[in-house]
Amino acid sequence: MINRRDVRLAVIATVLGIVASAGILPSASASVPALDGRAVPIVISAPPAVKSAAATARSYLTARAARAPKPLAGMIIALDPGHQLGNSNPRFAKYINQKRFQGRIWKICNTTGTATNSGYPEATFNWNVALILRAKLVALGAKVPMTRTSNSWNKWGPCTWDRGKFGMKVHARLMIQIHADGAPSSGHGFHIITPGLTKGWTDHIWRADLVLAKAMRAGMIAAHDTPSTYIRGAINIRTDQSAMNISQIPTVTVENGNMRNRHDAALMTTRKGQEFYAAAMLRGILTYLHR
Repeated sequence: MINRRDVRLAVIATVLGIVASAGILPSASASVPALDGRAVPIVISAPPAVKSAAATARSYLTARAARAPKPLAGMIIALDPGHQLGNSNPRFAKYINQKRFQGRIWKICNTTGTATNSGYPEATFNWNVALILRAKLVALGAKVPMTRTSNSWNKWGPCTWDRGKFGMKVHARLMIQIHADGAPSSGHGFHIITPGLTKGWTDHIWRADLVLAKAMRAGMIAAHDTPSTYIRGAINIRTDQSAMNISQIPTVTVENGNMRNRHDAALMTTRKGQEFYAAAMLRGILTYLHR
């Protein structure tokens, strides 16, 4: 429903802006010639009441815009920036190598992740992209808890069994695991990992995961990201991914590119590139949520 007060104030603000730009109201200036030929400036100011009305109109409309519902208002979206920088710290090896059975096989707590050929760590890439994506989601009104809150050489984990339960713990609508691949250098582009059917583990969720995976792929392609040249269809269905086997909310892993490919690596190690990957994933999330 149209609010008549909004309309009136909008008209006031618009008219005052037009009149002021024409040189009649506040800040308008002109000059007249003096007897000695010099130009004498004159300033025409609006009455205080008019200035007050214009300020009130602008303030009110700005406040109304700030209160307008955001597209993701009230939604919880969990992010899992894969690995932790300290997973490669020898001090934490005994913690990282502890094992639990998770669906089909026994798997260790976590891994170090991959890196570019020049040594740029996947953990750092995942963290930087997660922070950018989180800021974009928050700006749209979402709450965005993350499985780790730092990228530190002096920390380890989180373990896959904790990551898998995280989305449910925070009551998230979905969870995105942010990663980068370490495949043969000839391949490039992103792909999505989604769990297959594992009896007793993913029975009630693997189909929903696949829907999320397909939406992420569609959205990322629409954002001009490049689908994988080495994973057919850019969707990889796996049953050995422990965190996804545990999760009971829609969860996928996004392998944003191949860190061993020099073209992907060049993009991944720059702020501009990380912004690009975050924007592509945002497009995928919005596609899934029909926003």
